[in-house]
Amino acid sequence: EPFFLYLAYNAIHTPMQEAPGKGDQFKGIKDEKRRTMATMLAALDEGVGRVVKSLEQNKLDDNTLIFYIADNGGPTAGNGSRNDPLSGFKGQVLEGGIRVPFLVQWKGVLPKGLVYDKPVISLDILPTAVAAAGTSVTVDSKVEGVNLLPFLKGEEKGAPHGNLFWRMGRQWAVRSGDWKLVQQAGDAQPRLYNLATDVGEKT
Repeated sequence: EPFFLYLAYNAIHTPMQEAPGKGDQFKGIKDEKRRTMATMLAALDEGVGRVVKSLEQNKLDDNTLIFYIADNGGPTAGNGSRNDPLSGFKGQVLEGGIRVPFLVQWKGVLPKGLVYDKPVISLDILPTAVAAAGTSVTVDSKVEGVNLLPFLKGEEKGAPHGNLFWRMGRQWAVRSGDWKLVQQAGDAQPRLYNLATDVGEKT
């Protein structure tokens, strides 16, 4: 029967605790925080792998839409993560705080190995999943995301979003095409970056 699974791992969040049995695998990493993070990430990867294997064993993988995302960029000082070449980190609206892995799989429906380079957002998951189930969100539901299926299948050539917006406390950012306007906490004025030529938001 149809099912929905939302699986939110605490790893690789704090508290930073070495995953049992993984220390030797990463003993070459000198930074203790980064080594601990690597063990936690390996354990997370194995957990996701068990979910995918279960889908395969139950012959559900061809009929299951899978999203895999992170909720924010790495808090570099806290866990030894690195966001380079992006600037910023968790808690900021710079790319290092908001640009995260966003993977989608639906065997037999979405093309394998596609790298989609137009901006999407986690808000798109709901309308995409609803469309996969054979229906659509109503206009009065106030859902702000976009069904990504026609874009990922190549049926729609434009960008899913004209503009994207973020806000955290006094920080905010607006992305329009390749341009991004950022107001960081403590900055007197917003800064404008072209992400096509300056993904590290340096100039």
